[in-house]
Amino acid sequence: MWRTLFLLLAFAYASAGHAADWYETRGWAPIINGNVDAARVRAIENALRQSLDLAGGSVHSVEDVVDGVITGQRMQWRSNGAIEHAELVRERTNKQRHEVTLRTLVRADVGACEGTHYKPTVVLTPFEVAQAEHLNHGQIHGIAEASSFRFSRLLGQHSQTLRVAQLLKGQQGVSRYLDSNRNIQLAEFTRRIAREYNSQYILSGVFHDLSATPAEGVNLTFWRHPTYNRQFELSLYLLDGYSGELLTTASISGQAPWSYAYNEPVDVTSESFWQGDFGKQLETRMRDLVYGIDEQLQCKGLKGLVVRTESDNVYINLGERHLLTLGTKAQLLHRGGFLDELGQYREQWVVNPVELEVTQLYGNSSVLRASNGEALVGIQERDLILIK
Repeated sequence: MWRTLFLLLAFAYASAGHAADWYETRGWAPIINGNVDAARVRAIENALRQSLDLAGGSVHSVEDVVDGVITGQRMQWRSNGAIEHAELVRERTNKQRHEVTLRTLVRADVGACEGTHYKPTVVLTPFEVAQAEHLNHGQIHGIAEASSFRFSRLLGQHSQTLRVAQLLKGQQGVSRYLDSNRNIQLAEFTRRIAREYNSQYILSGVFHDLSATPAEGVNLTFWRHPTYNRQFELSLYLLDGYSGELLTTASISGQAPWSYAYNEPVDVTSESFWQGDFGKQLETRMRDLVYGIDEQLQCKGLKGLVVRTESDNVYINLGERHLLTLGTKAQLLHRGGFLDELGQYREQWVVNPVELEVTQLYGNSSVLRASNGEALVGIQERDLILIK
């Protein structure tokens, strides 16, 4: 039902990607009957599978992923994730097995995978208004904050993928970063807020239109004010709390009769306003945004951060409130980077091959250890944890 509504209401859902990410993974395969070439192919497939799993893909359809990069010939791989680029970083034959390290750029096909039952948290910043003069008609100067509050309730009631950690108070000035393409400042702001509130995502909104215009066809006379309609256009910006990147933008728009007297100040916090023509339509459209964000995030893996290490225990910032349970499996990713052929620095995630599992669980944190009891080395605070 709501998918149809998106079309009817001109719901614009412009993804800033199903963003592609760089991963460095290691794969290996046993050498059988001295056939190193066959072991090499299987090792490469093993490393590719890890990259696709980390990107949120599942494995069930055939597509070309690499052309002449790894083996000098076209390779076929089964996945709903698109490997846009792959290169062999190093390889070696180690006794009776062949080992490879691959660097891959993977874009996951979100529409093809199943949702996860984990719930990351989101911090909402109060909505902002691009054109303050639009608020003068009806003196609706509090509508941005009132709409933010209603939207936070809608998220709590209807979202299957997010849990609201905090609705901030006071304008945060996010629109100034967005309007001037100040990506570095926006990323710094996003990471700071995410750290402060232990959240995986930040969600900001901007009203680009709240204007009131005379209804068409009304006979205007000097002794009578016209009947007005009020427009709205609201854009939401979903930001990754760890990278600071803009993940996606969603927009809604519409109009409704403004059923108030010309000079009447309107209490936008009252229930009567939200039960009126304009308030009800705005809230309905915001509910559609919740469903759209759920669709966008349904296949995103739950990510957390290492906050402390002690012996072979790894402490992370995810717990029961994110729906983790004892025995939940996780993968550790170390932040790294490399220079591409043009000399440009590219951030990548280097995958630690040791699988972790939750051994102790608390509200907003948990303790992990290696599943096979293997010693953990090279783990640092702020390494990334990906919950499986």
